[in-house]
Amino acid sequence: MTRNHRKRLSTLFAIAAVPRLLGAFFLPNAFGDAYVYIQEIGNLSTRIANGSFRLTDLFGFWLPLYQFLSALINLLIKNGFYSGKIVAALFGAAACLFVYLITVQLTKNKTAATWMFLLIALNPLHVFYSASAMTDVPHAFFVLAALYFVLTGNWIIAALFGALAGLTRVESWMLIALIPMIQFIKERRIAIPALLVLAVPPLLWFFISWRATGNWLACFVQRQEYHDWLLRLNPSVAGFSWRQVLKDSATLLVSSDIAVLFACFLAGWLALKHFQKQKRGDGLDEITTVTPPLLFFFAFFALLVVAYLTHQQPIIFPRYGLILFTLGLPLLAWVFLQIRTSSPRLARRLLIGIVVVCLFDMSVQLTGAVGTVKQYRVQREVADYLRDHFDANSGARIFCDDGTVRVLSGISEEKFVTSAGSSHDREGFIEFLSDQRVRYLVLVKPAPTHAIFTDERPSLDVLMHRRTAFIPTEIWLYQLPESEAVRP
Repeated sequence: MTRNHRKRLSTLFAIAAVPRLLGAFFLPNAFGDAYVYIQEIGNLSTRIANGSFRLTDLFGFWLPLYQFLSALINLLIKNGFYSGKIVAALFGAAACLFVYLITVQLTKNKTAATWMFLLIALNPLHVFYSASAMTDVPHAFFVLAALYFVLTGNWIIAALFGALAGLTRVESWMLIALIPMIQFIKERRIAIPALLVLAVPPLLWFFISWRATGNWLACFVQRQEYHDWLLRLNPSVAGFSWRQVLKDSATLLVSSDIAVLFACFLAGWLALKHFQKQKRGDGLDEITTVTPPLLFFFAFFALLVVAYLTHQQPIIFPRYGLILFTLGLPLLAWVFLQIRTSSPRLARRLLIGIVVVCLFDMSVQLTGAVGTVKQYRVQREVADYLRDHFDANSGARIFCDDGTVRVLSGISEEKFVTSAGSSHDREGFIEFLSDQRVRYLVLVKPAPTHAIFTDERPSLDVLMHRRTAFIPTEIWLYQLPESEAVRP
């Protein structure tokens, strides 16, 4: 690597890192799960610091690599909230760099690679999630790194990054099959050491699950129980409706970028045409180069679609499109250069269309980010009230299904009660609250608990009512009489 090349990469990394690190300090997390991750990071770093850490401490609802790395960083920073966000921000900046490197490998055009870099480096959704303590962006970094080393033919290093992806999110376990398949397509052989490296994440996770619970599939049992509870709590997403499908489709289109999705499908069609040339002995190098990015993209796309159609993933959140966006950007550049070579006039019109569509998607994403910030402020107000007024030493508890409110309050999780296991009729729910000694009641519209328990009951005091309109969020905070909340 030449000095100029190192300087260029350093400059690009700085451009991507600045907005993400600023976001880590000044933006809220983009989704409520981040606050649970932050809690886990704090617990892990405490165990590591006092020497009580055991391998079984890694067991949980999510795979452990991101939390473990953040916990190690937290030993230096000593702030679990910011350490998780900083780690995600650095991974986000590095992911932008790999988009550039993959595009160069695919197109041999540094100008096109720079534009793809800028598209992701300045993308509002990617910046927002890079500044959030979640696994989506770190996972995308590992996947991109694996793809880059697949393109360069470094199979062991590609497998190592694939394994790190598999220790971050379970969907990357499919790389156990994908990376060896690509190697076989390119070289007609499979590197056994690389295959063994890729097999480490599931085997290690099964071992940790077995040591922690006695059941090697315990994590998946927990996930299925959560999935069933989510569908019971939100019957509107338990089945398909045109409104929900249109909403989820729009979310996926905007988060993965309409231009990028279109380009990836067009790239697949062009690759099939090149495949026909390959049969006649032409275009061999070109089809070999573009095959890995296409297989990576469509593998993750197919996994998401199948999970949605089988209702294993009943809601499409904006962050799900980020992996498709990052994998698809190099293909967008490749498609454009292919069209420019064959039809320069069409390429000029296509460039204008890409710019317009990307600006539209970014404006929608920016608007959504602003709405999320407003939603966070509402949740923050309720959490602050609970933190200031709830007596953690009493026998009372708090009913709250909103994970963000629970974590932001700083109150121990054991002091909270959720609707899991509660009755869905009014009288049964009231009895459930009484049995659980609930003192404060946090209800979020349109959750079913709001519909079955309103402020009609005279003995309830409405302490707070907050709402935000853009991302519809309405939260009520009630107080139950102490005699009922802490009965013997």
